Amino acid sequence: MERSNIRKIMGACLLRWTGFFFLTSLVLLPFSCDTLQKQGGAGGKIMPNITGGAGEVLVVMDNFNWDNSAGDLLKDILMEEFDGLPQSEPLFDVIQITSASFDGFYKFHRSIVLATIESGLEPKIRFRENVWAKPQIMVQLEASTGAELRQLIGENEDQIQSFLVQYDRNRLMSTYQSSKDPAIQKEIAAHHQIRLAIPRGYNLDFSTEDYTSVSIEAPDLSQVIQIYDYPAEGPEDLTTEKLIEQRNNFTRTYIEGPREDSYMTISKMFRPIAFEIVSNQMNVVELRGLWELENGFMGGPFISHSIYDAKRKRIVTVDGYIYYPNQKKRVKIKQLEAIIYSLELI
Repeated sequence: MERSNIRKIMGACLLRWTGFFFLTSLVLLPFSCDTLQKQGGAGGKIMPNITGGAGEVLVVMDNFNWDNSAGDLLKDILMEEFDGLPQSEPLFDVIQITSASFDGFYKFHRSIVLATIESGLEPKIRFRENVWAKPQIMVQLEASTGAELRQLIGENEDQIQSFLVQYDRNRLMSTYQSSKDPAIQKEIAAHHQIRLAIPRGYNLDFSTEDYTSVSIEAPDLSQVIQIYDYPAEGPEDLTTEKLIEQRNNFTRTYIEGPREDSYMTISKMFRPIAFEIVSNQMNVVELRGLWELENGFMGGPFISHSIYDAKRKRIVTVDGYIYYPNQKKRVKIKQLEAIIYSLELI
């Protein structure tokens, strides 16, 4: 591919790394949820919309247990460091209230962890949807003592975290599916033979038979989805080394910096972590890592999904990255995740 000045990254920002990061795959489990008629709630009534900010979890727990071992463990689960960001951010923003305050507005919160401790209660955990609002989720914990509550949380750490993470993503995916940009969908399908839920608000930057870029651009933000595909012998080409090599090849060609000799590359100091997942019934290799500007001072996080398309003997990669200097990046990366997880072959 001939080097092309398709996307020009403007400005400069000194990227300061604060330590190594470790990526851990969330356990993707099928949850048995207690759902009150997903279309309407109890009795089929129309339900109010959810409240609360993106990535926010409301914990209803008495202050004594919140400040002791049960609460400490729950904080560890909910406020675990979000993987793959250049600065530390928690997985969720957590608000804690007591049951006496849990009424009215709070009951409409998007994500709730409700802990009840009463003498005689058998330890029980339930994963529920649309109890007081829609689309709402709730983790309901019951125990007779603080010690039992702590044990119940400990036995279900992965399920609690995965339930909240997956539903947070699914909400965004549902929104994006209902607000897809038809012109961008058509362009991506024609060039890459995939479906991708790119919502309205993104602009088509550039599209060829093997590379497409769409983005949201603002004075202090670049939020980009890039799609590229290339011939491959088989799924054995989905190695971390080959995926890094191919990403660097495409970004060197299409993503230039402010200098003639500057271009995007995967950070050499922090190697991305790859792990295998199943998404939309496809085997996917996910990379999470950090990008930087060769011969420049810019950088940020990225996430990519790569699949082997046996029908066309090729690898398809959908990659999302952001440039958002001096700002929290978790919400922006989650928005890119929701798009990337919508990947389907056609």
